[in-house]
Amino acid sequence: MSAGTAEGVRRDDRPARGGRRVPVLTGRPEPRGHRRPSDSPDRRAAAGWAIFFGLLGLGYRVLLVRAEVPPGDAAEAGAGLAALRIAQGQELPLFLDSERFMGSLQAFLAAPFVRVLGTGWWSVRLPALICFAGFLIMAFMLLRRLYTPWFAALSIGLFALGSDRVIRDELTGAGAYPEMLFAVALLMLLTVRLAGGELRRPGTGLFGWGVLAGVMVWTHWWVLPFVAAAGVMLLLSVRRALVWPIVAAGAALGAVPLIVYAVLGAPRSPFDLLVLASGNLVEAPPADRLTGTLGTAIPISTGLCAPGECVTWQAWWGPAYLALLLVALIAAIRGLGDAAPARVPRHAGRLALILATATTLAVFFLTANSALAPASAAKNLHYTLIALPAVLWPLWHAAARLWGREARTLPAALAGLISSAVLAAVLALAVAATAALILSGPALSAAADDDRALVAALDQAGANRIYSDRDTCTRITFLTGERVICAVIDARLDQRGDRFPVYGTVVRNAPDPAWVLLSGSDLDDAFTAFRDRTLRVFDVTPAGGYLIYQEDR
Repeated sequence: MSAGTAEGVRRDDRPARGGRRVPVLTGRPEPRGHRRPSDSPDRRAAAGWAIFFGLLGLGYRVLLVRAEVPPGDAAEAGAGLAALRIAQGQELPLFLDSERFMGSLQAFLAAPFVRVLGTGWWSVRLPALICFAGFLIMAFMLLRRLYTPWFAALSIGLFALGSDRVIRDELTGAGAYPEMLFAVALLMLLTVRLAGGELRRPGTGLFGWGVLAGVMVWTHWWVLPFVAAAGVMLLLSVRRALVWPIVAAGAALGAVPLIVYAVLGAPRSPFDLLVLASGNLVEAPPADRLTGTLGTAIPISTGLCAPGECVTWQAWWGPAYLALLLVALIAAIRGLGDAAPARVPRHAGRLALILATATTLAVFFLTANSALAPASAAKNLHYTLIALPAVLWPLWHAAARLWGREARTLPAALAGLISSAVLAAVLALAVAATAALILSGPALSAAADDDRALVAALDQAGANRIYSDRDTCTRITFLTGERVICAVIDARLDQRGDRFPVYGTVVRNAPDPAWVLLSGSDLDDAFTAFRDRTLRVFDVTPAGGYLIYQEDR
């Protein structure tokens, strides 16, 4: 077997036209006693460390879910309610959000768990945990092919860490981010394997590629740069007559919900909805967008900031990230141009990851949210996490040359020292951000305690039909499995914004609905003014930071 089989593919050298020997795929069994490259002690050791890091990362996230950190919010509860209604057979929602651009895949994944375990944060976060485990496996397999086994293992160690923002996107069942990170890694791995001719049944692989791409486009449009980059790589690598009919058939199957929505008639075009969701209807100065993208969004999305903050001095990572991305892009282009045929998929995969990340950053910069709310909007950069190793690869390569005593010139040695320092700084920041989340865990889990206290007080008071704000309504309705039905009211106490219209009807027809308002909130002040104006008398019960108002009759 030739040295070109470092990717773990069974290949044989056969003569081609003109006497040149090229590696081709072979289905013959290997000789008895033959050792595959994947069986080498070095690769096994790297895989062992990757498994160790992966188990640590998974265990860390299981403990966070058990402690209900981060606290659940209305978006996650909304996905849980959709899962509940799917499990009960009441409806099959195509989308999770009112703007109709985020598919309901998460709700379908969570529905079996909700049916078996009941309504609770565990039910909607278990699919996210499974997707994270799948992401680690796919990421290691991908990065081992694109780079080296030990670099892939180190990357899994970095992925095992988790700051507040990263954990929120990986664990909360809010509709897209956990499963799509896994899907991006799987799609890129499948693309590289198809390009390298590794699959014994390429037709099945191509159809599966199409299905996965279709599901991704339906679920969340921020994955489009990765789907496009992988699609271009596939187009240039697999040149067969039936490739695209097979891929198109798979994509049509995966995107059936999106097609159904388009056929039934959308109130707005999908592109208008994407622009609206990204905040682009508001103008923002380019300088503010650049500052928000580089100084806040990139450090937060890569897991280097503590919960709720990204201090000024951490902003250095944004420009450094961009510079490293450019270096990696140039290196990938040069590597692709100089690569032997057997190594083209490796360099093409690197280039696809980098181009998809660069496109995502460019689109993010163009949105107004990059200036108006970069910290919260950083979740839209979550899928670029799979490309973080591609950004760090130039540092690893330079540092490895230094410590491997291959840096024979002063500039090379200096580059190795600087690269080692930057790598150490990135790792230290990621560890510090993870530690900060762990230390803030008790304070974050207090929100779950408040919700439990509120539900207990509602049950004790017999209040199962209530009015409240949208966030509280969605959480309480989900946590009680619709035992408590809540109708949403606005700042003027007008009923509007119910997730499901039937909730408002049920509460409106109830004989004595209660009012559940956050103590000291604007809504509570408005209700106090309403009581004074109407001279109506209410019994007040405090619970979990809320006030439960029940009319005294």
